[in-house]
Amino acid sequence: MVSFTSLAEEILVSARRLDEHLASNNLPSSSFDHDTLVDLPNDVEVARDSLINTTQTLKQLAQGGVGRAMEIAFSWTGLLSLHAIYSFKIANAVPLNGSTTYSDIAAQTSIPESFIRRFLRPAMSSHIFTSPTYDTVAHTASSRLFVTLPDFHEGIGLQADELAPVAAKTVDAVRTFNDSGEPHETAFALQNKMPIFEVLGKYPERGRRFGAAMRCYTKGEGYDLRHLIEGYDWGSIDHPGAVVVDVGGGHGSVSQALARSTRNIRYVVQDLPGTIEQAKKELPADEFAGRIEFEAHDFFTDQSVKGADVYLMRWILHDWSDGYCVKILRALVPALEKKKESRIVLFEYVLSEVPETRLTERMGPDLDMIMLAVFNGAERTRREFESLLQVADRRLRMTKFVKPEGSAMSIIEIALEG
Repeated sequence: MVSFTSLAEEILVSARRLDEHLASNNLPSSSFDHDTLVDLPNDVEVARDSLINTTQTLKQLAQGGVGRAMEIAFSWTGLLSLHAIYSFKIANAVPLNGSTTYSDIAAQTSIPESFIRRFLRPAMSSHIFTSPTYDTVAHTASSRLFVTLPDFHEGIGLQADELAPVAAKTVDAVRTFNDSGEPHETAFALQNKMPIFEVLGKYPERGRRFGAAMRCYTKGEGYDLRHLIEGYDWGSIDHPGAVVVDVGGGHGSVSQALARSTRNIRYVVQDLPGTIEQAKKELPADEFAGRIEFEAHDFFTDQSVKGADVYLMRWILHDWSDGYCVKILRALVPALEKKKESRIVLFEYVLSEVPETRLTERMGPDLDMIMLAVFNGAERTRREFESLLQVADRRLRMTKFVKPEGSAMSIIEIALEG
């Protein structure tokens, strides 16, 4: 059992470390108007995470059982506030510096002033916008991002405009489809009358927003590709004739990053025909001549490139249910059989084996709910990945598991043994 006092003392230690960092770097104290805790050294980042997690624990203990549950139950009201801010472009009606009036915002957005006040109150309770006086509104560090970071704006929009309605259909989808695992039998499909990939292909604007939101969500240290580059021993295969197949590699951004950090490896980026045609047009040909090539390939069918050194899949399996993941893995087995040293390398978010209570680890369970509702996919634990391997082919073995320091993602190496 912990006491409120002991938790408060832990918080004080972390808070002092952050203050020391700000003071030693001549940075102003943190405020809700401007963020100062950016690009932190690793030890300071650890202190910030500790402060966040311990403060959350202290708050939840003080709330009690009812308070903790009700905070989640009423969280939709905050999302409603953000939805209004996104849809009516309220942030654009407020000057980046200085303030404006509620009536001016109402005039610019054509939304009644009373609604503007009501929509902004829940956001302001989390320091998204502020009201210096009864009649005025000003930006804070958070609200300013709606204007200065377009991808942030679209990231909020995707959650509020696209995913929130889908979330409301998830229980119905489970009742209707049970655990079919089919990508067209999801909450998203119930809401939109078609699965996610069809929607993104049919409606370019929604596809554009989805892409911008993904850039927003994966921006930052935790998702930096350097963790994949530095966390795996690519040097051991960086010799003439070596081949890495980037399975489901999209436009080849991962292969480009790896090619810049190696000298000899040839990369084959595989994806569906439409994606590959676009990727060919975008590749800086002079920089990657002879290093990167493209091939149309369906990863549910037998791998066409036999005996490559590595078959790389970055954030592929989480899009799919267990049955489809087994098909993807089985399709690689004949290619692995051609060369004993061939490996599969996964770069995936791996959940903790037991449910996490740390606020800084909240992203994993949140992503898992999104994958369920939208794709019928899943974020998985290490044990669940190992189970997939055994079902796909009992000869598949997890030979390495690494979560690089500072990374949200883990690297899993798989070999075909026996």
